[in-house]
Amino acid sequence: MSEERKSPYKIEEKKGEKAYCSCDLSKNMPHCDGSHKSTANKPYLVEIDSDKMVHICGCKKSKNQPFCDGTHKSL
Repeated sequence: MSEERKSPYKIEEKKGEKAYCSCDLSKNMPHCDGSHKSTANKPYLVEIDSDKMVHICGCKKSKNQPFCDGTHKSL
């Protein structure tokens, strides 16, 4: 696992399907790079409906994965 992160990843995303890391092994966080293949994890597949800023959970505790729900503020 990479070093512990609490704050979200703030990304300006383009419209389209995105794959976000769920295993915390990606070298391209928060995007999936296929590193999960050595685990039982699968990426979070998300359809982004328009170009926009997204906040992807960095603490891995959000109840709205892969998106940040503010949980990191209480850790």
